[in-house]
Amino acid sequence: MDDEVRDFYNKYGIREWNRLEESTYNRINFLLHMHFIENYLHKGVKILDAGCGAGRYSVEFAKKGCKLSLFDISDEQLKIAKEKIEEAKVSDNIDGIYQGDIRDLSQFKNEEFDIVVCYGAPLSYVIKNRDKAMLEFNRVLSKNGILFISVNNKWGILKMLLGNKHPDFFNKPEYWYIDNVIKTGDLPKHEKVNQPARHFFEASELNNLILENGFDGIALGGSPCFSCGNSQSIEELGKDKKALNTILQIEIETYMKPTMVDNGEFLLARAIKNSH
Repeated sequence: MDDEVRDFYNKYGIREWNRLEESTYNRINFLLHMHFIENYLHKGVKILDAGCGAGRYSVEFAKKGCKLSLFDISDEQLKIAKEKIEEAKVSDNIDGIYQGDIRDLSQFKNEEFDIVVCYGAPLSYVIKNRDKAMLEFNRVLSKNGILFISVNNKWGILKMLLGNKHPDFFNKPEYWYIDNVIKTGDLPKHEKVNQPARHFFEASELNNLILENGFDGIALGGSPCFSCGNSQSIEELGKDKKALNTILQIEIETYMKPTMVDNGEFLLARAIKNSH
């Protein structure tokens, strides 16, 4: 499984950097992820970006004066991240770049970081021993350190596929493992899906995973929430600046409402390390 994820992202290459700006819908997703964390991005704060990919978020955090350690399973993504860091001229705020599996953060000391960020759904690729990753996040966080996560959302991904009018999908539930995803959240490797096996979460499941591994003070969000399943409409409406600003305003107002978080393509979670 580790090799599959690494190989996929090695081949995915620069697309991982580009994906969050290639459409209005994806830019909204990026903005909501940033909105969720921005009040915690103070100068000098030490952050581990666990599953950093091409460093899209790391670069933004470094621009705000945070001190970053980048960690990812893909050597190609880390190579791109290093190039983007140099282009952005934020190398002075980078403490190190490391390769590995998020279930093993042994390269880092206990309580080394103020914040751990695991954005872009790395945890969704961890099919087995998910608790090990959570316990490692806990271990490397300082007292009252803060964890930020985003994972693939079970109901949001189905809503997105419905909105995208995916041909030949809902009439073949067995072929696409729809029943399995609904019941277990697991999507096995599939001949027509180029990604490795993934797990899609519900909000209550993610909440429990975090609680059971030494965190509390949990806040959840959905991203994109209001827009999920409407990427084509968003692209058209986004051409009008006032319309786009209205959509963004609605997103900000709704994405953390308890009744709405399961509507997002991604589930966001923020939690504080339990001091007990």
